[in-house]
Amino acid sequence: MARGVKTGGRQKGTPNKLTSSAKEAFSHAFHAVGGADGLAAWAKKNPTPFYTLYARLIPEDKNINLNAEARIDVTVRLVHGNAEARR
Repeated sequence: MARGVKTGGRQKGTPNKLTSSAKEAFSHAFHAVGGADGLAAWAKKNPTPFYTLYARLIPEDKNINLNAEARIDVTVRLVHGNAEARR
């Protein structure tokens, strides 16, 4: 068998049946315990595990490319008596 050549198993992009089943089971359980309102009530009583789970939902961006230009316009008013100077 050549290295890097797929010869069997699931085709690329085919969803994992176990993962799909688990997600479906959690969805049913989520609705059975009160949906979003039930989750909010649990989160108030258990903030640490809630935020731990919530943090796992935030996508990780490993390659962040920041190409940003910033322009700052500043107006300075010097007031002395009745005279004003602008720069």
